[in-house]
Amino acid sequence: MKRIIFCIIILLAVLLGSCSKRSGDKHLLWSFKTGDVVPTCPAIAADGTIYIGSHDNHLYSIDKDGKMNWSFKTGDFVHGSPAIDNNGNIYFGSFDGNVYALNSTGQELWRFKTTDKIESSPAIGSVSTLYVSSDDSYIYALDLNNGNFRWKFQTQGKVASSPAVGPDGCIYVGSGDYYLYAINPDGSLRWKFQAGDKVLSSPALDSDGTIYFGSNDGYLYALTSQGEEKWRFNTEASIFASPSIGPDGTIYIGSMSRNFYAVSSQGQQKWKFNTRDWVISSACIGADGTIYVGSYNHNLYVFNNTGKVLWKFKTQKFVFSSPTICSDGVLLVGSDDGTLYALQTESKGLADSPWPKFRESITNTGSNPTLRQNQQHQMQKNETN
Repeated sequence: MKRIIFCIIILLAVLLGSCSKRSGDKHLLWSFKTGDVVPTCPAIAADGTIYIGSHDNHLYSIDKDGKMNWSFKTGDFVHGSPAIDNNGNIYFGSFDGNVYALNSTGQELWRFKTTDKIESSPAIGSVSTLYVSSDDSYIYALDLNNGNFRWKFQTQGKVASSPAVGPDGCIYVGSGDYYLYAINPDGSLRWKFQAGDKVLSSPALDSDGTIYFGSNDGYLYALTSQGEEKWRFNTEASIFASPSIGPDGTIYIGSMSRNFYAVSSQGQQKWKFNTRDWVISSACIGADGTIYVGSYNHNLYVFNNTGKVLWKFKTQKFVFSSPTICSDGVLLVGSDDGTLYALQTESKGLADSPWPKFRESITNTGSNPTLRQNQQHQMQKNETN
């Protein structure tokens, strides 16, 4: 009986898709309903197409007006955020243990099987390499074009942290064994840094080579590119969120202390705001400096850079999802109420900073902008040749 009810919910989501607009929500443009929790950060393609995953086991393709193009079913939750390459192909993991590659029409290109669930989001680290971490304790390097295995690197704990790729191709990722790892492009260890507890937060990379990440020990860490600690900042509770970096170098991060923090690049608190519930969502920073972040109190908060709340938007359940923002000022965020919301803002795109949101860019590539520019240059060179 439960299975029949679940199938009906999925069918309604597929048939009805979006469409609702609650009266009185002046920022709400449209909403798209799935059959379960939407924990993922939306990925946005060059043509404006939006890709999100849901705990109803599907990845959805949605047009910029909130109408569904297609959906793709996996064998379990789609918890991590999808990433899009320069050809418009989409990559994501599932709790069924598979990494999937689809083209823009929803056709499966390939899949790769790990031996445990994938909670993380993949990173596109070179012209032809995809990096993905799994709860089986490994980080995998796969051929972007066909999914062929290249190498894997083993940690001593589950890897829910999403990899981040630096301009020299080094891969940074945390593990449940308390370490943040720096892995060379060939899969060998460059260095590792021990925190005081699990590292489930995904790293953010600054333009000077600094790596920022949170740990369940409650600290936000700043490391040099050689793995030396620059400073640590105490949030007084576990950190599951990932840091974002503002145009002036301010680091924004939430904590299980129920606070959202703005921390200077020297590790000093600039301000904090108590949302009265957990902050697991990672912040998104708009081109005008406005900061957007979700809370478990069901709200998306909108701050200016001094910590003043400009407005907030209430969903029906927790906001675990990390928001993203389009060049036309449309902000997209998911909720545990099973809905993707599109909100109109004054921010026209992302801030000009090294890491303005979870997974860095609207395509969720998880790579430093310098690396992306090198990738694009190499692709143009290959096309010329």
